[in-house]
Amino acid sequence: MSLWWHCDSSASQCETDVMFPKDLVVFLEPHPGHSQRLAFAASLAKRWQAHLIATFVTQPLALNPHAGFAVGTALSEMLAEYQTGTAAALAQARAEFDHLADRRSFTSEWRVSDNETGELLMLHARHASLAILGPPASQSTAATTLSLSERMIFASGRPCLLVPTEWSAERIGGRIVVGWNGGREATRAIADAMPLLTAAETVHLVVVPDARIHALYGEDPGADMATHLARQGVPVVLERCPGDDAGAVLLDRCAADGADMLVIGAMGRSRISEFVLGGATRTILDHVRVPVLLSR
Repeated sequence: MSLWWHCDSSASQCETDVMFPKDLVVFLEPHPGHSQRLAFAASLAKRWQAHLIATFVTQPLALNPHAGFAVGTALSEMLAEYQTGTAAALAQARAEFDHLADRRSFTSEWRVSDNETGELLMLHARHASLAILGPPASQSTAATTLSLSERMIFASGRPCLLVPTEWSAERIGGRIVVGWNGGREATRAIADAMPLLTAAETVHLVVVPDARIHALYGEDPGADMATHLARQGVPVVLERCPGDDAGAVLLDRCAADGADMLVIGAMGRSRISEFVLGGATRTILDHVRVPVLLSR
């Protein structure tokens, strides 16, 4: 079921001043697949006139599980191969960044996060308004158990926008699907996505009442959040969809609505020795084919 939501102009103004992000950081890795992500980040920086930071992330070779089996000359050869490959990937990424940033209306900055882990790595995102990363599936060969994107989602404290490898830089949030479950994470995600939501052609607010306790939504599931969005000038459509798997429902709605972005709260928990994603979040990260903005 879909319902169009209107802002009552006699009671309030639909338009509001939206604070656009002033700085964005896009994370790049040594393995291929970040060219479109970098172009996507540059397009956002141009749209918002934001400072663009590109951070190339290398990882200590010692974190690679295969490194523990190398000894003697094999270890030296592995180190040399790793250094050569990383240097080549860094040079290519830097050249692409310089080309995109040349003569653009936004300011830009290049960084290399060399062997930084933990809190030091998180600081690159914490000093920016939005972190742009690749999908976890494309980082399956990373040196650590957790992908860079997964670590950022749960430890950076910043909204993270995951961009598929082949996604066009020209498709930025025209039709957006928002997952709403009445929870804190979803509330945070909507607030973080507001600059994108107010500029969208259509925003589909999707509620899956069967997947959560009805009390979280109130008597009229999704109606209050749809009203809130309409007051901000968001062209919102409320969709109540049956199903007990919220992640699968959201993916279906993205396909059916022709969405070019999904906004959700990231459910789960992250600790030094444990990483657990909620079912809906894991389903989406494993199968999503559009950019997805997640907040914690």
